[in-house]
Amino acid sequence: MKKKVVWIVNEYNFPNAIKSRQTNLCRQLTLSGYDAYIVSGSVENKSGRNVLFKNEKFRFVETDEAKGYLINTSSYRRNFERVLVALQFQRRLWNLRNELPMPDVIVSDFAGLFGNIFLKWKKKYGTKVIYDILDLWPEGFVDMGYLKKNSLIAKVLYGMEHKSYREADGIIFSFQGGRDYIIDKGWSKETGGDVDTSDIGYLNNGVDLESVDEQKDKWILDDPDLDTDKFKVVYLGSISAFNGLDVLVETARELQERKVQDVLFLVYGCGNQEEQLKNMAKDYDLNNIKFKGPLDKKYAMNLLSRSNLNLFTFVNTPLLKYGVSPNKLFMYFASGKPVLSMIKPMYDLVQEKKCGISVENDSKIVADAVMKFRTMKNEQYQMYCENARKTAIEYDYKNLVNCLIEKIEK
Repeated sequence: MKKKVVWIVNEYNFPNAIKSRQTNLCRQLTLSGYDAYIVSGSVENKSGRNVLFKNEKFRFVETDEAKGYLINTSSYRRNFERVLVALQFQRRLWNLRNELPMPDVIVSDFAGLFGNIFLKWKKKYGTKVIYDILDLWPEGFVDMGYLKKNSLIAKVLYGMEHKSYREADGIIFSFQGGRDYIIDKGWSKETGGDVDTSDIGYLNNGVDLESVDEQKDKWILDDPDLDTDKFKVVYLGSISAFNGLDVLVETARELQERKVQDVLFLVYGCGNQEEQLKNMAKDYDLNNIKFKGPLDKKYAMNLLSRSNLNLFTFVNTPLLKYGVSPNKLFMYFASGKPVLSMIKPMYDLVQEKKCGISVENDSKIVADAVMKFRTMKNEQYQMYCENARKTAIEYDYKNLVNCLIEKIEK
């Protein structure tokens, strides 16, 4: 019996990207008997380097994790150039349709402007189209103030997004409140619209446990601060305004003023607010917080497993009412250590699964929460650790892929 050909399309993701959502899903689909490919652009998202030669239209790539095709696209620097390149990617992919394996199913992580193109395959070839939505666009731009909600361009983008949902063969959201979003827009059949929300899937950004467990034991981070007897609170990730880490510095100050001497905050990562936060800590003369700089991802699991408490935070936004789906959170769970979340979203996995606690983003409240864990009885602390690990198992990609398979086979 011929295997179903599945394209997982993400313009900014290479088939050899390390353990991304796309590579994990591609690998699990392959193990489940599908002929799965990642289809992406040729420009590295961070460096802007084009990995293809000018005369190459596309290139087949295969690694231990996944296989797929790189479609040659132009480099870009500015956001508007990125939009133009996205349109170029769509056009070139369509023009190459007879040179690539014809898909039975296309899985796109973008609806609207960058997802409508796949409806052409559906109309011409009967290809099944599934939208695997990771972020809400243009809603995210509106939420951040980049677009006015009632502007012409926003209305056009919302209209294209609506069309994608209406004509899709399946809709999956990486956050639990995706159905709420469609209802709030008035697009669902139950609110008089034309989008069927009765069978919307939920496939959060999970974790490949086999891989991260192997990394934890193989790549040992050499950092003496992880071997101290102090209670170690770890943050791992970007250091930007979006992450709201100024509250973390204020929390360190609060605990130092309380004469707490056995708590140490360790911040791993970099970003455009790193120097500002370092200066804050210096101005406050803090000796209980250290900025460690960027960390090679291969050391992440070893780091997180050697902390006492892992810190999760970013700026509070209206979109939190639909839930969150950060990759980092599931790495935190996989470490088997409790999580202190400095945001309180709807569909809060930290609270729901009892993997830790979620508090308001206020330095005094966060300081109280840190001390709650610091003075917690071992039995209760171990309960949080065990729940975190159980949740990671639940969100292992070998289990999560079943949501996508269900939509493929429907």
